[in-house]
Amino acid sequence: MKKKHPAIKAVIFDLGNVLVNYDVEKAAKRFSAASGLSTREIWKRFFLSRFEQAFTRGDISTREFHRSACETLGVSIPLKVFSHYWNDIFWENPGMERLLVRIKKHYPLYLISNTNALHYNHIKKHFKLLRHFDRKFPSHEVGARKPDLRIYRRVLKKIGLRPEETVFIDDMKSFILGARKVGMHAIRFKGRLALLKSLRKLGIRF
Repeated sequence: MKKKHPAIKAVIFDLGNVLVNYDVEKAAKRFSAASGLSTREIWKRFFLSRFEQAFTRGDISTREFHRSACETLGVSIPLKVFSHYWNDIFWENPGMERLLVRIKKHYPLYLISNTNALHYNHIKKHFKLLRHFDRKFPSHEVGARKPDLRIYRRVLKKIGLRPEETVFIDDMKSFILGARKVGMHAIRFKGRLALLKSLRKLGIRF
């Protein structure tokens, strides 16, 4: 007799390149123009830095992040201008808010995102789709980044569900594997139509 799996009780989404698209190269070019460094150096010194990772874990403040970035790039950019360069990279993924509304009729929605205070506050201000979530768990508030298993486990504990009662949707393979390691169902996002098919296979109503 085939073993029956527990019914899925919640749907958990990633944010970047799932609900909201982004182009980090746009920011890299602006910081390159301001500093005289190549975009490759911007990535190496700044975007892939330890202090950027610390910012997404909430280990340092926005002002500390701004100061570290300016020191690393050898520039003096006012925080307001710096924030514009850093934040002006997002646009909504068409059709995803409508899908959230459909799923929300049947399941609570949660968000797990590797993000930081500047990006997260910008998205909350300029994109309405976050209003559909019952709770949101940005990495800088949880204190851990995907694919660290602690972020998934902390979220599961806070929402009071077993991993097998949830499905997690993300565009990054390593983040999907992290979710599966803790026992969550997981779908790698490759576009809205492909997502619809995967959700139907899991018996998700929408």
